[in-house]
Amino acid sequence: MDDSVLAAMAKWPNVPEVFGWLSLDARGQWRLRGEPLNHPAMLAFIQRNYTCDRQGRAYFQNGPQRVYVTLEAAPYIARFRQGSWQLHDGEPVHWIGGAFLTPDGSLFIDANRGKLAGVDDHDLDVVLALLRTRQGQPLDEAGWAHWLAGEVEYFLHSPPQPPVRLEQTGLDALHERFRIQPNPQADQ
Repeated sequence: MDDSVLAAMAKWPNVPEVFGWLSLDARGQWRLRGEPLNHPAMLAFIQRNYTCDRQGRAYFQNGPQRVYVTLEAAPYIARFRQGSWQLHDGEPVHWIGGAFLTPDGSLFIDANRGKLAGVDDHDLDVVLALLRTRQGQPLDEAGWAHWLAGEVEYFLHSPPQPPVRLEQTGLDALHERFRIQPNPQADQ
């Protein structure tokens, strides 16, 4: 976090938290009360001061005030550009621990040891080409049918990462597995 944010937190420790104003969509677009945020300096400030708390609630630390984020899909969005992974906040992905496909066709990864990241759907064509069987056969239409029936395993091959098995799961199950609260509420 920025030093100015840390100083403000120390100076004003009891500023009320904010819920329901800021959201992150499945493509990594920040929204304030439903409207896209496009100001580069504001976006950079949010992303430098963005994290999750121990209860699985994503938030942006705005000076002394914690602004909780409503998530359309996941706390992080992964992009695959020019052969490497990066999270929407600029953090490089150095480790992938799992790959998950939901019934609606959304792809997620376990990035950097425990960060649930939805794969930006703009990158799906390129990322789907990274799915292969253990023997290295690429995914094709027949392969999808066999995978969906549980007859074959596919792995995300994204060197230098070791291959990780693609799992079928639902978004709610991923939120539970990664202890994510997509619609954070004030503590009761």
